[in-house]
Amino acid sequence: MNVASGYSVASNYGSYNAKTSQAGSKSFIIPTEAPFVEAPALGPLTFQKRDSKYDPFKDIAETSNVNFPEYMQTKNTPTRSDEEILKELEELAKEHARTGVSKHNDERYLKLMYEYISSVSPDRASILKNSVTEIKERLGSEFPVAANSQDYSMSNAYQQINSQIKEEKNEKDKKEPIDYFLEALNYKEKTKGSSGGTISSITKNGDYYTIDVDYGDGKKTTLNYTSDGEFVSMQMQGNNYYAGGIDSSRGAVTAVQFFDDNGYRIMDYDPNGCLRQKWTKEEGERAQEIFGTYNATYNGVVA
Repeated sequence: MNVASGYSVASNYGSYNAKTSQAGSKSFIIPTEAPFVEAPALGPLTFQKRDSKYDPFKDIAETSNVNFPEYMQTKNTPTRSDEEILKELEELAKEHARTGVSKHNDERYLKLMYEYISSVSPDRASILKNSVTEIKERLGSEFPVAANSQDYSMSNAYQQINSQIKEEKNEKDKKEPIDYFLEALNYKEKTKGSSGGTISSITKNGDYYTIDVDYGDGKKTTLNYTSDGEFVSMQMQGNNYYAGGIDSSRGAVTAVQFFDDNGYRIMDYDPNGCLRQKWTKEEGERAQEIFGTYNATYNGVVA
């Protein structure tokens, strides 16, 4: 791949996740983004993926592997000093000033940029591979609607609730419908071969129930059902990701945000099946340094 075709200048640094959501098909607000506080803007310059496209979920489905795309930046151990990189950059800036070549059309410049910034980059490659693999495995064990089956729909349980309530001999022994709902859900959580998640909370929003299940080790799942027990949507959270968009009919992932170990948002997977990089504060500062060095040298020649 020609690395030069993979970048363009933009005005958007990576950030902690903003509070946004989108409406579901059943008039229910499905949170596709994690509820984190957004970080302040840091400056006008960064790099953003332009023409390249990579779908890690399609890749792992077809090859059982997750490859890291060339157009994105990940942690690398420097093989030479900053001074050596900047010296080569200055010589390249002088050449561009004399020949009129744009730095964005010169792969040498982009490789120098990558080399200079990568020393402070998060380990996106490992985070991406581990997170996508874990999400795929969790969908196989946790997704509440089995393929071509209603085994994990609560509607069957709800069909029995009224008859169960009527069979209660004493009024004081009768349970609320939601109690039967939770019993059914707890039973399925314990019998479907997963790690046995614990229901940590349940809230009612109009005609919908939202149930939070904690599996430990940072793994949490949110399940959304109608008041009749029909499954609507789910969201998954792990140590380095928040999968807010999951197709409720087949368990396909449509939107994910990836975070480094400090909780900083470093990648987005969008509904178009495209992985995009979000730059960190440290990467932005290094980018400003290399831009400043290049521009000062270039302008010194053309002045």
